[in-house]
Amino acid sequence: MNELMPLTDVWWDWEADRWDASGLWLIADNDLTYHHAVEVTFSEVAWVAVADRFHHPIFRPPMADEEQFARQAGGQGLRIFTWDAETSTGAVPMMVVARSVQVVEGSFPR
Repeated sequence: MNELMPLTDVWWDWEADRWDASGLWLIADNDLTYHHAVEVTFSEVAWVAVADRFHHPIFRPPMADEEQFARQAGGQGLRIFTWDAETSTGAVPMMVVARSVQVVEGSFPR
């Protein structure tokens, strides 16, 4: 979770760019029209509760009920990544249960 905490309040717009058997990729920037400034890659994903597009995420440690659910949904050695973000329907909690996360910052074309 520590890998994601520095991303709070840095970029406005977030999007689930790709999700397949090998992982989940999120991208972010203040405007995703032409490029993005960060890529967040979750590997060996066991559970995803993330909106396709969200804004202003606040990354946080998981709450007790989220930890309990993640233990039931996942397996040994998986980690819980949680945050709250704005969506078109209001503020929602989001969660990914995965083996690992990698954050890469730079300038990436769309």
